[in-house]
Amino acid sequence: MLRSTKSIVYKLPEPFLLLVFSTLFSFVGFSQKFEIENKFHIKQNDRSIVFRVLDVEDSQLKKYNSEKYYYWFKSQKVLNTQGGSSGSLLHGDYESFYKNNQLAEKGAFTKGLKNGVWKSWNQNGVLIQQENWSKGTQIGKQFYYSEEGLIQKTVIYKSNQTQIIARDTTVIKKKKKVLTTVSDSTGKLISQSRYSNYKLDGPQLARDQNDSLIRTVYKKGVLVPEKTKKEHSKTEKSSSEKGTFKQKMSNFWEKLKFWKKFKKKKEAEASSGKDEKPKKKTEKQPKKEKKAKEVSQPGEKKKRTE
Repeated sequence: MLRSTKSIVYKLPEPFLLLVFSTLFSFVGFSQKFEIENKFHIKQNDRSIVFRVLDVEDSQLKKYNSEKYYYWFKSQKVLNTQGGSSGSLLHGDYESFYKNNQLAEKGAFTKGLKNGVWKSWNQNGVLIQQENWSKGTQIGKQFYYSEEGLIQKTVIYKSNQTQIIARDTTVIKKKKKVLTTVSDSTGKLISQSRYSNYKLDGPQLARDQNDSLIRTVYKKGVLVPEKTKKEHSKTEKSSSEKGTFKQKMSNFWEKLKFWKKFKKKKEAEASSGKDEKPKKKTEKQPKKEKKAKEVSQPGEKKKRTE
């Protein structure tokens, strides 16, 4: 009995273990299928592509941004559409390779949108571009290289402003306005132009054959000559003002000379015993004489009567 009980005790776990292992293997197989279903390896445009997709159809993605491009997979092709999709959205790591198995592109997706650092190489393995993405929007600095691996262009995204630096040319874009500045290798300004709605607008600068900067003004694509006329009028005014100033100074010195002579005469008269006061009295004498005549007439009559 003991043996039988022992045998029963030792034999009972065997089917139980079989059930446990079978369930575990089924789960493992399901997980492997799940990974295989979400990871794809296809050939497209002379490249082999390895990527992953969401396990959720695009119909379950309720909102799309109309300004962003969504990458999705359907009928053995990876496609991109602005503001929507019609297949399984790419999600996770993404890699593409050339025919010689050289790495061509590497990055990551988040629900169909590029996210993080994206790099591209040529067939020789030289880095040709490096971009920074945040859920379908480029942010920060983007670098674009030549075939030799030298930086040819840098693009900086900052709030509503985009700055493009390509060798000696700098372009600043802000909404519908564009400022383009061109300089030589020493940093000397060669030209500067301003655009608004794809038309010249505002002051423009350009060097002529004499290496002097010429300033012109445009308004909505039309040259404005009034500004130059005003500048000429300003120069004429400044020259006329200079002339009037000289005339004023000459008149001022003449007046000073006159007053100096006048003072000398006064000093000479004062030394001879003459003064300004008797002159004032003489000026008032005729008025007093009239009064004296009016008063003296009755006095004379009195003297005559006496």
